[in-house]
Amino acid sequence: MQRVRILQIGDVHYPDWHSSASDIDAKDSKFAPKITQKLRASSLRAVLTKLRRLITTKRPDAVAFMGDFTSRGDKEYIASAFQHLTLLCRAQGSKSAFLPLIFVPGNHDVNRDDARDLGPTEKFSEMAGLAAGLGWETVPVDQPVHFRLPAKSGSANVILVNTAIGSWELQNLPAFLRDRLKELNTGAEPVDLGTSDTSGHSPATPPNDPTKDASDDEYYGQLDTPYISREMLAGLQELLQQVGMRFSIVIGHHNLLPQKIPRITPYAEMLNSGFVRTQLLQSDKSIVYLHGHIHSDPVEIVSDPRSPNGKLICISAPEIQAGFNELVFFMTDQGELVGIRLIPYRTNVADGLVTEGEHCFISTIASGKAFLSGETFDLLGRLRDHVKKRGSALLFWDELVEIALTAAPDQDLEDSLLMLQAARIIEIDGLTKPNSEWRIKVREE
Repeated sequence: MQRVRILQIGDVHYPDWHSSASDIDAKDSKFAPKITQKLRASSLRAVLTKLRRLITTKRPDAVAFMGDFTSRGDKEYIASAFQHLTLLCRAQGSKSAFLPLIFVPGNHDVNRDDARDLGPTEKFSEMAGLAAGLGWETVPVDQPVHFRLPAKSGSANVILVNTAIGSWELQNLPAFLRDRLKELNTGAEPVDLGTSDTSGHSPATPPNDPTKDASDDEYYGQLDTPYISREMLAGLQELLQQVGMRFSIVIGHHNLLPQKIPRITPYAEMLNSGFVRTQLLQSDKSIVYLHGHIHSDPVEIVSDPRSPNGKLICISAPEIQAGFNELVFFMTDQGELVGIRLIPYRTNVADGLVTEGEHCFISTIASGKAFLSGETFDLLGRLRDHVKKRGSALLFWDELVEIALTAAPDQDLEDSLLMLQAARIIEIDGLTKPNSEWRIKVREE
């Protein structure tokens, strides 16, 4: 079995990093500010430290950023974010120097002056150039970007899509709004800030007088029109139909399913998310969609009984200050996706610490497609013999290590057990925990 390990990082919002700090019960405001700052612990600093440590110890196959490097379309921070994150991920010596770094554009990365002056695709030129100059993977603009991970063996197909192609495109809006908004100050706040302007006016908030209707310029900050373009979707479908493309990891910024928290705004979701979901399911294979944007971390699975092999697994990463995901993809040597282990690392803002949360294992392969190697068949025979002697079908990890009678690493034993689980020959209780805590039940023949 093969494995691909990806660190999934949510929205970065580089200009807002300074606001992340742990709680302080400062009842005496006369203390010197330096004391307060020394006592505070930064959850963001803890996240970056943890991320760097994992890159050194676990050597992931890629680090994928879900977009929104900046906020409010402020271009000066995009370059800083690219430089900072390049140093963070690749400053571990020669082994990390060529670590694939992935970026997809978010709606906050789009500068409205560029959108107005350069058009729907050229507005991404500057960020795409920054990524290329620092050796990142190609940024998707008007066509999907396809590559394989790991770079040498190419076990997993990764496809990057641009969901922010429609961000800040005035021609997508009704004519009465389009004409009025052309005259509006392009420095006004964009969508999803969620805070009011203390100066008394914010385009992202309703008028101060609730008895009056909101004017079009007051709602400008909420009018974003993200979507996947027809050309992008056609390219994506073409890639998914390639021979040998048994499953794919698709990465975009926006969510394909509605978020949990109610969003009150004229354009709440990606405009054609439902159509995109349908097209992905009709590929009749497992598609893993990684995204950010909503600053929360749901894991959701969509299927269609009319496409029995189709499965859409949507995994969201939280905003970087709240943590990130480690994803391990388990694949057969034939390229079938057996399952995904999601390891969440989350911050506690109150104390600024990062902790490893309970693992989530998503089984993806149909039992008829499970491929059992000679070593796995041999292990199965040993398990059944041991169960007959003991008179109990329940086994523990320490027993399995002895039964395996091999000096092979724990990873090889774990791979064989996962394949037997996929084939519905055994049941693993505790897949969300480290393998040392697994309890294995051998099904009757």
